[in-house]
Amino acid sequence: MGNFDLSFNWKNKNIVIVEDDVSNFRYFETILKKTRASIHWIKDGREAVNYCTNPSNNIDLVIMDILVPFVTGIEATREIKKIRKNIPVIAVTAYVSRDIQEKCFMAGCDEFLFKPLLPKQLLNLITRFFEKDQVRENQHSYTANPSK
Repeated sequence: MGNFDLSFNWKNKNIVIVEDDVSNFRYFETILKKTRASIHWIKDGREAVNYCTNPSNNIDLVIMDILVPFVTGIEATREIKKIRKNIPVIAVTAYVSRDIQEKCFMAGCDEFLFKPLLPKQLLNLITRFFEKDQVRENQHSYTANPSK
């Protein structure tokens, strides 16, 4: 995986991974481990909705497999975004289909990746979301304290 770990320090970030397959979760976990982000594993769509819509859970980003048990990743995303619109959701699936991709975006997914994905691909995409979040925080602190 190279030396990518030196440029990713997300120790204050909380990432939820919604994935029912253990080996796929371990793959994501391995990629993200050296970033120091806190990782929360959820194995089905119903649990994802319950966890992600609870405002007491601090969530910076969700990685959502589309085919998870009980409630699909598409439907889970739709329910999550009704309550917490600002949480970025990255949909991931092994099924390459324009129809599935469109359904993901219609449900509120912010980005879409096909499995298998490269570590650098995932890390760069997450970085983009975290940088956007940082810009929003800086703008907010500037407007809250114009003397900066």
